[in-house]
Formats: sequence, C-alpha cells, structure tokens
Amino acid sequence: MRLTLTTKIILLLQVALCFALLSTAALSYLKMERMVEDTVASRFTVALRGLAGEVEGAVSLGVSITALRNLDALIQRAMARDDRITGLVLFTDTGEVLAAAGRGGPIGTIPAGWKAAFVRDGKSDRVAAVADGDSQALLLGIRNAFGGVAGGVALTYSLGEVQAGIRGTIPDLLLSGGINLLTGLLVTMIAVWLLLRPIQRRLREMTASINMLGMGEPPNLTPELAAFAPGLKDFADRILEQQQHGAEEDHPQPAGPAAETARPAGVTP
Repeated sequence: MRLTLTTKIILLLQVALCFALLSTAALSYLKMERMVEDTVASRFTVALRGLAGEVEGAVSLGVSITALRNLDALIQRAMARDDRITGLVLFTDTGEVLAAAGRGGPIGTIPAGWKAAFVRDGKSDRVAAVADGDSQALLLGIRNAFGGVAGGVALTYSLGEVQAGIRGTIPDLLLSGGINLLTGLLVTMIAVWLLLRPIQRRLREMTASINMLGMGEPPNLTPELAAFAPGLKDFADRILEQQQHGAEEDHPQPAGPAAETARPAGVTP
C-alpha cells in the first residue's frame, strides 16, 4: 500500500509529536515526584527543628541531655502535631537512645546508618536524611551551652506512603495526557491537510499544463498557478517557440512561381 505525500508528512509529524509529548510527560512526572518528596521532607524538617529547639533550649542552660526528665512528654507532644510522623527518637552524641515514640523505633542505640549520617552532618545545622526501605529518617544535632554536640533527634516517616500518593495521580495524568495527545494529533492532521491541499491542487494544475505543452498546446495558466510558479509562463513560451521552429524545419514550404521562371532553359521539371 503506497502512502500519499500528505499521509507521510502527517505520520511523520504525529510520531514526532508523540515522542515529544511522552518525553515531556515522563520528565514532568519525575520532576513532580521529586518536588513532592522534597516538600514533604521540608514539612517534617520544620517539626524536627521545633523539637530540637525545645530540647536545645533546656540543654543550653547547662543541664545535661541525659538529665532531662520531660523528654517523653516532648516527644509525645511533637508526635501529636502530625499524624504522618511514624517515629521520634532522642539520642546522645554516642548514639544511645534516651527516649523514643512511634512504631519501629530503635532500642538501645540508633542504627549504624543513622549514626554514620549523624557523625557526618551532626556538627552542622544541616538535616541528614537516611532512607531505609519504605522509611525515611531525618536527623538533626542538638548543641549544648558551649556549642558542642550534646546529642540529636531523629524523625521517621513513611516514604512509601508518599510515593504511593504520587502514584495515585498517574490515572488522572494519563487521562489528561491522552486528551492532550489526541487533540495534538487531530490538530496536526487538520493543519497539514489544510496546508498541503492548495499545494497539491497547484501541482496538479502544473502537471496538466506540462502535459498540454507536450501535446503542443498552450497551457491554461490561472493567476493562482502563475503566482505559485512565476517562471512557468516564460518556460511555456520558450517550449512553444522551440516546438514551432522544429515544426518549420521538418516541413519546409514549397517553391513559388518565381522559382519556376528562374529555372534554366532546357531543364524540364
């Protein structure tokens, strides 16, 4: 099955459009996923800094973090502020757990991955993030009155729930993307057809004109065709002129009466 030029152009543009839209949709989804995860992490970072600030306020008065008696109350109050928090842990600078709340909290000492992240970032105000399967832990150091690290606080939340919520938007994204894709394909098809239709008409008229030239007839050049192919009229005139000269050379005119009288005597025709 041979495809017309219009069909080929439409298919080529539609393939390019599909590739562009699918690539844009994939990149947009990945960017949205990253933005949502960062937004959720920022939300929990605020809660983490609030709890760390309360503990640090007591430690900065010269009280040792291990001597504080209201740690459980602080943690429970922070847990009640956001039901998305799955766990809160207060620990010393050596990683010993002082108080914990929530499900799946460490007992005795914090995990090795937490401790490594805390050692790396505990001396700064930067929040360390540690992913462990579907759980995400945020850790922040607590400073004493002398500016040293007295301990830290860790907050955990379900990264799997966040990602599941993001994946829940995929059906709506597919629906809107499919509508946009179909609309783009339809607009592309109509636009190409409207653009190429007059060009095809002029090409058919040009073909008919060239066929008429081949039969020695002057072509019918409409104003639209003359504007589409400005040099076609001069080309047709030259072709007709050459055809006329060729016809004269192939069929010379017979001699007239003057030629008869000028014939020498004794020469019979």
